[in-house]
Amino acid sequence: MPIEITVRHDKANEVDRLYVEKRAAHLATKLKKVDNVRVVLDRQRHLFEAEVIVEYKGKILTEAKEHADTLTAAIDTAVARVLTQIRKAESKHEKAIVQQSKKRIKTHGANIQ
Repeated sequence: MPIEITVRHDKANEVDRLYVEKRAAHLATKLKKVDNVRVVLDRQRHLFEAEVIVEYKGKILTEAKEHADTLTAAIDTAVARVLTQIRKAESKHEKAIVQQSKKRIKTHGANIQ
């Protein structure tokens, strides 16, 4: 799974890049449907900004942007938000499947009797 790291208005050292790759790899292990993870790091005066974009089949699956005083805090919070968004979407999808199956059982059960 490719991980793209883009840094704006600053230069990222090797430690920061390794940290981003570690967190993005963690994200990929938690999520099954991930083709690409893009991480955009930005520094605006005293604030750091991290944007995490998760792609599946060429489309953006989810994204999160976070500002913080430190770069690692911004990355951690953005990754946590992406995980939360994906979990919510998966649970909604599962609930919809269960409701559809209940409706089918009711309609087919009525036809049988």
